[in-house]
Amino acid sequence: MKKIILLVFLFNNLDPVFPQENYKKCNTTRLVNQELRSNPAYLKARNNEKELNISKSKRTTITIPIVIHVVHRNSHSNIGVGTNISNAQIEDQLRILNEDYSKTNPELASTPRNTFINYWGNPDLKFCLASTDPNGNPTSGITRTSTAQINWDADDDSNTPCHEANGMKRTSCGGKDGWDPSKYLNIWVCDLTNSQGGGITLGYAYLPGLLADFNSSNDYKDGLVVDYRYFGTTGIAAPSSDGRTPTHEIGHYLGLMHTFCEDANSQGTPICCDNDNNNWGGYVTDTPASKDIYFGAVTSNTNNNTCNDLSYSNIFTTDVLDMDENFMSYAANTWMFSEGQVDVMLETLGAPDWQGGRLNLTNSNVSVNCTGIINSIDNSDTDINLSVYPNPSKGNLFINTYQEIISISIYNIVGKEVTSGTRANKKQLDLNLFNNGVYFINISTDQGVITKKIILSR
Repeated sequence: MKKIILLVFLFNNLDPVFPQENYKKCNTTRLVNQELRSNPAYLKARNNEKELNISKSKRTTITIPIVIHVVHRNSHSNIGVGTNISNAQIEDQLRILNEDYSKTNPELASTPRNTFINYWGNPDLKFCLASTDPNGNPTSGITRTSTAQINWDADDDSNTPCHEANGMKRTSCGGKDGWDPSKYLNIWVCDLTNSQGGGITLGYAYLPGLLADFNSSNDYKDGLVVDYRYFGTTGIAAPSSDGRTPTHEIGHYLGLMHTFCEDANSQGTPICCDNDNNNWGGYVTDTPASKDIYFGAVTSNTNNNTCNDLSYSNIFTTDVLDMDENFMSYAANTWMFSEGQVDVMLETLGAPDWQGGRLNLTNSNVSVNCTGIINSIDNSDTDINLSVYPNPSKGNLFINTYQEIISISIYNIVGKEVTSGTRANKKQLDLNLFNNGVYFINISTDQGVITKKIILSR
């Protein structure tokens, strides 16, 4: 039995510490800080003692019912247009979630690097669309709400009923009321913006504990918010989206901290710390200490080592590299949870709501659709029948599609075009002269332009 005592500490405000353009990638830290300051019940729940009673030898797959709330602009009434993302894009995201949380994601067959492959854990979670709503009526597990709200300011965490960081979660604020958060995982997909400084917010989720007070008026906040451009990889998803934003945010939802240090010295300079190896993070001992945030690609040549791990209490007997490939980092490509992180997530799912856990979700009696087929699926995505493989690639890339390929352009991670034009053999690409890293391939077909993200790793 693993016994974990959670005692609260407040995260530093990241704004003055990380000036990079996309330092707000995840807004969880900011919102959790605000909730801890204003919600005593949440603070109490985060301080509660919890015990992990799930033996690794007795683990079984846990099925989690989810509902996707698409909150779109009035002008985007047609499914698949703008903020009103298509069913195919939702299906694509569900596929990615279920791969990532069952250790069946494509990187398992060919990881860009093998540094931490022996620490790779399997949460064995299955995310399925709810097939009944809270009233017992049949549902596709998807709601669509038209709103006059152009976008939602992720920086607006003011103490007002319709502050925009959570306004999309309320019908009275132009959003959509969530379903019972003790039985459903609510995911709101909308257009996020930021009013304070630069950067973009891709998504966020509150750490567990909002459901501990049965009389709380704040439990409506529980769940995920994801920008519509970073939900899945198809349809109108951004070229840089790999579908791992919801993977990251569900990690927070199940109790995980960021793997990088969120502390700074009195001058605002980032310092070393083991961010999740403490009472607040669940004592995760198999994610190394790291300083600051790494936003770049993780390849076979990535060798960041920002902190001396021998200075910290952990399972490592030597100083190891930073675990940039962890889903709870900010790297451009990620592919794993550690065994210790899996323990924390299962602990959360095994503890009752009043202790800051999600046992009611684990035992939810909501019927679900786990087939991956959404009723009345639309075909608005031109790339639904196009695949690029293997990914990651060692240099030779193949395109499988029935569509006629007109031309192909390849861009590096900063958006610079590295090659373009028509090709004699449009179904096979030779990238052996390119440096390792992340690339985006724009494939112009007779049905539109399709963008695929690929990782080159030799």
